[in-house]
Amino acid sequence: MTGVYPAMDRDSTPWWSALARHELMFQRCGECATWRWPARAMCNVCGSFGWGWFRSAGRGEVVSWIVNHHAFLPGFDAPYAVVSVRMDEQPDLVLLGAYAGPPDDPALVIGARVVAAYDEVPGDPPAGLLRWLPEPLLDGKIQSDD
Repeated sequence: MTGVYPAMDRDSTPWWSALARHELMFQRCGECATWRWPARAMCNVCGSFGWGWFRSAGRGEVVSWIVNHHAFLPGFDAPYAVVSVRMDEQPDLVLLGAYAGPPDDPALVIGARVVAAYDEVPGDPPAGLLRWLPEPLLDGKIQSDD
């Protein structure tokens, strides 16, 4: 993957640093415990300026998806699917990302369970790119490493 490099700022640097370590992290309010994305200084629920970064389990459910037929960035060969994922941590925590499977994957349906995966983005410092994989199944049951 080349040609994609994040523009980091005060609020997003911890996010991009976590992706480079192959971790998915979100801000969480120190007062009301609401998870939030995108990162920002103030909680949109209670107005608190107290917050921290917490690791996500990196699992969720597809709530929407599209197939993009135009390559906007190098490394994204069209067609490819982009998914909206409702994170397990909180129902209104929704994150967009590229689907790691083929755009015509029969497993790509509304309600499909997905898990975070990461691609390396060379640079200084190196970065990570989030992609979504179908959550592994065994004997028809969702597998967890918990």
